[in-house]
Amino acid sequence: MNKIFEKMNHTLRHLESLHEIFMNQANFQPEERRDHDLYVSNEVKLKENLNRLDLDSLIYGQKGRQMILADLLEYIFLGRGYYSIQTREDRSNFIKIILYFANLLMCYEVITVSKNLRNIILDKLAGKITGFNTETYFNELKNFSGKVGLKKGESDASEYLDKYFDSLLPKTAGGLWHELLVYVFMLRNDVGYIIPLLLSQRLMGFHDSLVPPDFLVITPDKRIYGIEVGTKKEIQSGIFSLQTTIPTATIDTENSRVSDRCPICKRWIPFCEFIIENYANFDIEIKKAELRCLDECTRFTKEQIASGECPYTKYSRKKAQTMEHTHHNFADGLHYHYKCVLENISAEIKSLVISAQDSTALKTHYPYYSGLEELIK
Repeated sequence: MNKIFEKMNHTLRHLESLHEIFMNQANFQPEERRDHDLYVSNEVKLKENLNRLDLDSLIYGQKGRQMILADLLEYIFLGRGYYSIQTREDRSNFIKIILYFANLLMCYEVITVSKNLRNIILDKLAGKITGFNTETYFNELKNFSGKVGLKKGESDASEYLDKYFDSLLPKTAGGLWHELLVYVFMLRNDVGYIIPLLLSQRLMGFHDSLVPPDFLVITPDKRIYGIEVGTKKEIQSGIFSLQTTIPTATIDTENSRVSDRCPICKRWIPFCEFIIENYANFDIEIKKAELRCLDECTRFTKEQIASGECPYTKYSRKKAQTMEHTHHNFADGLHYHYKCVLENISAEIKSLVISAQDSTALKTHYPYYSGLEELIK
């Protein structure tokens, strides 16, 4: 990612250099002063109108910053990245890139529970961005020791502190990675031609504007569908459909096993390498979202998985009276880090859980989203 960020800096420095040169009269020969005057006069008028729209605050600022950060990343992958996708192999590599990047986004969110990393980030940003440490709630968040940015009932912070925390990361709690993963989910399932509208969340007309869905899909039989990522936008999707006659489907992210936050450590459980490599291999048919690690994984042995050596393995099990290894507090059907379960049960139960090699309990998941069944044939 450092190489990508450096290239982005090159782009900004390039544009900045052009502007600085044309703003400096000393760079112009006497016969070229007219060119300088013309540039400066237009820059003054441009600045006046930019100030009227307050456009600079939409490029970077505390308000809506999580959206701005996400937009920039979506521009990298979906606004420019798709130019690199020419062949079947390119598509495979692109899917790997998105899944590994989704893992990075999940890793960022460790700062919901780590005051140490949270404060290192706050200090780093304060050192790089003028005025960052004077933002409202900066000091309050820096002095806060509890969990922040989690869903209601799990966060220790106030609502306004949770909201400020959200501005530190690009679309927290899966907002960004779900959008990127839905894109590769549709790509892998060959639903048609995919048009990302994530960077065009308002289509302007002369008299009014229209809020589109996150994607448009043109199917092989020439139909057009809108695809909205996440529920709770039914009214917005309905208005779009009424105004355009384009039917819109909603992708369920809440019940997706694409990402699970471990109830013990409150960290997200990322995709393992086995899942990523298989999902990017178009010769492998993905028949179901769930993968039983003990039965299907080729990266670790059964003994290694059962003993908790894989950091990606999930544990999900209902308690069964006839199975003693399920007689513990975490056999409740939720999805945990298997390592977290092993670290939080007694030595006696831990031995039973490991020796049981319970293939039903130890699992992981391929990216899957419900709502597109009619388009996936």
